[in-house]
Amino acid sequence: MRLDSIIANATDHLIWPLLRRAFIALAFVILVIVAVYHLTVAGNIALAGQYGDLDARLIIGGVYAGLALISLAIFWAMRGKPIKFDSTPALTNPRDMQLVMLVEAVMLGYALARKSQRAH
Repeated sequence: MRLDSIIANATDHLIWPLLRRAFIALAFVILVIVAVYHLTVAGNIALAGQYGDLDARLIIGGVYAGLALISLAIFWAMRGKPIKFDSTPALTNPRDMQLVMLVEAVMLGYALARKSQRAH
């Protein structure tokens, strides 16, 4: 295998799936922020007609504070769970193991070559 094909395989298997997930997560976050903004404005308009502008803002602030406390309680409840590592699923496939060993060999060779250049 040539170095460029190793890098291409590593890129295909590692980087692109992560980038795709990151783009999807970013789009999700942006859409959630837009939805929360519009729902807040609509709730403010609906509540302002019945309770006045100040009370409407206080009600909306209270709802957000309650949601923040619920989120904090969930985050606090999840903190104590230990992570179990039974096996390494990435290294069970022989093809993946070969790719990992080749990448490690290339990285070691590169590091050794750089050390010998500095010694001269």
